Amino acid sequence: MNQIDNIPFLDKGEDVILSDHGLLKENLRSGWKPGGCYLTTRRLLSFQPPRVTFQVPLDDIVGLSLEKRAVILRSKNVLSIAYRKRRPKAASRDNRNGLLKAWLAINAVDNWKRKVYERSLLRINDDVIDRIADELDPDSRAILVYLWQNKHARIEELAELIQAPTHMDVLLRIREDINATAVRVIGNAILSFEKARLDRETGRKVLFNWWILGRRERSEESPACFDIFDEGVYLTIVMELPGVKPEDMLLELDKRKLRVSASSVCKTFHQEIDLPADVENGDVSSRVNNNVVEIRLKKASMAALKDGRT
Repeated sequence: MNQIDNIPFLDKGEDVILSDHGLLKENLRSGWKPGGCYLTTRRLLSFQPPRVTFQVPLDDIVGLSLEKRAVILRSKNVLSIAYRKRRPKAASRDNRNGLLKAWLAINAVDNWKRKVYERSLLRINDDVIDRIADELDPDSRAILVYLWQNKHARIEELAELIQAPTHMDVLLRIREDINATAVRVIGNAILSFEKARLDRETGRKVLFNWWILGRRERSEESPACFDIFDEGVYLTIVMELPGVKPEDMLLELDKRKLRVSASSVCKTFHQEIDLPADVENGDVSSRVNNNVVEIRLKKASMAALKDGRT
């Protein structure tokens, strides 16, 4: 993160991530306006002393792309930003859906696109963390899960967590294992070192910590889809449980109820299923294949006799 002194427009707890001189166009009919371009921890903006000439909160950005545009006397790739308008009356007749666009012509445009994406559009939830953690070794997994659960941590905390001999061991794990795996799994790094960042929940400015990138979204647990097949002597239950491994599952029988529990790195699953017949407690088998769990239960003797299928 760049540290730039004497920037008059920065709010309390706001810091600059990227800055450079560039050109900005706010709509197709306007011309390119020069200015200092800034990506902060809260906004993307253009500053031409003595005032901010354009700004959009990162939370309002809904789309990013690279487009070929005529800039001054030549054509070049520019960053196209689609964002929500804050005030409906500010929209033109061409923006009935409430979206506006702006274009930014700047050096290292690919890097700007990546950094803006990380701060505005990247979504991280339990499922994403699980997918990345599944491919990490135990120490790297511990670092990722710790940051996910605690939001941020100093390098000393992470070194102590895995009993690393030096801070460099932690840094190498973050760069060469955790972030490299995240790029492969979700197309983007997931951990970032921040010299200063505002913790939105506490309102406190946190210095020199590692953070999870992107917007945090907690996955809501929803009941799994399942079917029960009556096969005479047996009941077979087929249900979809993405990311579950056989060793993560726990099955419990209680009369005509089956309790299915599963745990992964970041979340737990629990569901009760009402059974159409009594079953024997000691005869339960299960298998997992391509995120589908198949559970086979033997009916109690009297239940099978009632069906007339012994």
